[in-house]
Amino acid sequence: MNIEIRDAKIEDVEIVAWTVLTALDMETDEMKKFIDSCSDESTMYSWKNSIVALVDGVAVGSLIAYDGRSYLQLRHRTWDSLWDDMDKDYLSKVEAEARDGEFYLDSMAIRPEYRGMGIGRMLIEYAIEKGKRLGCAYSSLLVDKDKPKLEAYYQAMGFERFGEMEFFGHDYYRMRYAK
Repeated sequence: MNIEIRDAKIEDVEIVAWTVLTALDMETDEMKKFIDSCSDESTMYSWKNSIVALVDGVAVGSLIAYDGRSYLQLRHRTWDSLWDDMDKDYLSKVEAEARDGEFYLDSMAIRPEYRGMGIGRMLIEYAIEKGKRLGCAYSSLLVDKDKPKLEAYYQAMGFERFGEMEFFGHDYYRMRYAK
């Protein structure tokens, strides 16, 4: 079995869209809308902000990550394209997930039959190195406070808590990798 981790290409847009839908726990009947958004280079879920895992040449998962300094601009474009029916006043008050100086690991998913093979770790390690190459001080992510096993997974990789935040009514720990 050959596992390859690389920056996404436009032809990877379907696995990127699947990743976002899976990470957001949304139904796949939204796939067309998400493929359109992931095809748009000006959104945070763009294939340009994605890293793909391939097993024997087949895309099995991805991780969306980007420089926090572009977050607000990317968020505005993304939310307008995907959630145009949401209350704009409410959306404008949602705290920023990503900040200047950090490389933000936004969403990651691996197809179920390929989990437990270290692919998630490889995607995260690739993203951390990419963030360093871009000059970001550290890599960051959010972890649901109700998922202690996921938090332990990130801690085992070297991430540590450095704050808390509420995002869309849900409580998260902010975690960072600064080594």
